[in-house]
Amino acid sequence: MKRILAFNDYYIPAVKCGGPVTSIRNAVVALKDEFEFYIEAANHDFGDNTPFPGIDDEWYNVGLAHVRYHKDGELDFNLKKMETFIREVKPDIMWFSGLLVPNKIHNAIRVGEKLGIPVVISPRGEASPDRMCLKGYKKYPYAAFVSILGIYKKKNVFFHATSDDEIIGLKKYFHIDQKRIFKVPNIGVVACERLAMKKNAGELRIMFISRIHEVKNLHFAIRAVNKMKSNATFDIYGPIESEEYWKICEGEIKKAPENVHINYCGKVDPNEVGDVYQKYDCFLFPTLNENYGHVIAEALANGCQVVLSKGTTPWDDLHLKAGYVCQLDEIDSFTEALESIAAESEKDFKKAVESVYNYYSEKTNSNDAIIGHKRMFNKIISDCLN
Repeated sequence: MKRILAFNDYYIPAVKCGGPVTSIRNAVVALKDEFEFYIEAANHDFGDNTPFPGIDDEWYNVGLAHVRYHKDGELDFNLKKMETFIREVKPDIMWFSGLLVPNKIHNAIRVGEKLGIPVVISPRGEASPDRMCLKGYKKYPYAAFVSILGIYKKKNVFFHATSDDEIIGLKKYFHIDQKRIFKVPNIGVVACERLAMKKNAGELRIMFISRIHEVKNLHFAIRAVNKMKSNATFDIYGPIESEEYWKICEGEIKKAPENVHINYCGKVDPNEVGDVYQKYDCFLFPTLNENYGHVIAEALANGCQVVLSKGTTPWDDLHLKAGYVCQLDEIDSFTEALESIAAESEKDFKKAVESVYNYYSEKTNSNDAIIGHKRMFNKIISDCLN
């Protein structure tokens, strides 16, 4: 069985880092019959330097993967340690999530070039033009630096894009040849049957789950809920990444009218996420930018209608099929979408849930994504050997 060594920054039991962990976890499960996963990750959660209890510098079986948790800086910019680590695993291919952090990826590419091991990089949205312009004063110089040195142009380096925007960014900013880019959709979450179907007309249970950060636009979501006339409960889940931004959100929460109840419910264990979605009638997510939006996929996979921002995710086509997609410059359209779901009777709600499942099944077609990943990895391994 071929071995994939994945460098992912964070992995289970981390709960604060969102999509990249979900992407790798889904891949581990979906590709288990053909690939054995070895994952290198930090020994702590995102934004928290406290090590996971009982973790030493050794391999652990976590689900279907082998995981090695390292202290911060353990492999950073250390060519000798990186080569020792890679030789220990003996991977057929190495997989990185993200391309803007040089602390491990540059030396892994050098070692891979020496040992004949290919490296595939999944930008996870970082290369798309709208993401590159955020803090561009840091990103553009780095892109120019690696382009001039040819680090990402070496024969053993390939890229996994999930959108046309990523491909455009890889070509424009990093000058990557189209032949080295594979466009393959993310492996989606397996749909789970919704257990609770009760719904009272004129009432709405709304949820938000994501990192609490400006890009997720939570304060806008709170403002939209506060404009509702129906009785609504809005529960917020996710790690507070920006305390300053959370204070802004708290200010909006204090403005809630009597018919609206807003609660902060903290972080969620990855194994319990599905159960959380099933408690609510809809997922409100007016995000400013998502490369994929695992939280959206998870909501849909659990039969939860979605109210989204238009043009900021790959899910625009769910409008009126699995929820609503609204313009960010029209906050009233978000409130109107929420009111429409609130007005649903139990019978209407059951029909809406069925429509969500139908849409998600057609949209994801997970078999295509799984086959695409297998073909990509096998083709890259083959090309590098030849």
